Amino acid sequence: MNIGFIGTGTITTSVIQGLFKSKLKVKQILISERSKKNSSALSRQFRKVKVVKNNQDIIDQSNWVFIAVLPTVAKQILKELKFRKNQTIISFVSTANIAYLKQVLRPATTIIKAAPLPTIAHKLGPIVLFPYHTKVVNFFNHLGRAIVAKNEKENNLLWSIAASMATYFEFCHTLESWLVKRKVSEAKARSMIESLVFGLSHTMLMSKTKTKDLVKEFQTKKGINEELLYRLQKAKMFQKTNEGLTKIFQRITKAND
Repeated sequence: MNIGFIGTGTITTSVIQGLFKSKLKVKQILISERSKKNSSALSRQFRKVKVVKNNQDIIDQSNWVFIAVLPTVAKQILKELKFRKNQTIISFVSTANIAYLKQVLRPATTIIKAAPLPTIAHKLGPIVLFPYHTKVVNFFNHLGRAIVAKNEKENNLLWSIAASMATYFEFCHTLESWLVKRKVSEAKARSMIESLVFGLSHTMLMSKTKTKDLVKEFQTKKGINEELLYRLQKAKMFQKTNEGLTKIFQRITKAND
């Protein structure tokens, strides 16, 4: 099978890196020259990756086509490209709903929205998909965990959670910086935080306990975990997080209307 990527940004690069770490088999991967830095690096790193200057040539030679460009770019280029009825099209464009994609990608009918994250480069993390498609779900389950939305609204809700990535690392940075400012070495601070978050993530992954119950399990009465949680709750940190996510969801929903 030949697969093609229109757009070679961070997500495309991450997907391809994860793909070559997986057991998936592809004959050839065709990628657009944009961005030149990423496409050149990928073609040097993987012999099955070929840089193609013309987007239409990528489509003509591919069984599966991944649309991985910014929303503004997608509106400009998709209407000028010609797809085939028997192709599978996977769109990474967050603001393009299925109805719109069916219109601009016709006569192609197998169209799936996907939201991979940069962690896919390590075969980790969720990939939100809509609608369900057996082969596409199987493909992404080799690269992380495929999570299929039941409708467009749920798809937008799940995509909204991806907005938390930078916030997560800012929280980690806050913990790390707190130690460094108090004369703990950067290496030791980093080691402490990365080990802590890995242990907590692994606990959540392996545990059947509900998340809200893990909150209770990881604090003791009048202990330090209870105190920090209380202080952050009092500062309305989690309320603000909820409000922020709602704004993100509204933004994504409006863009998909």
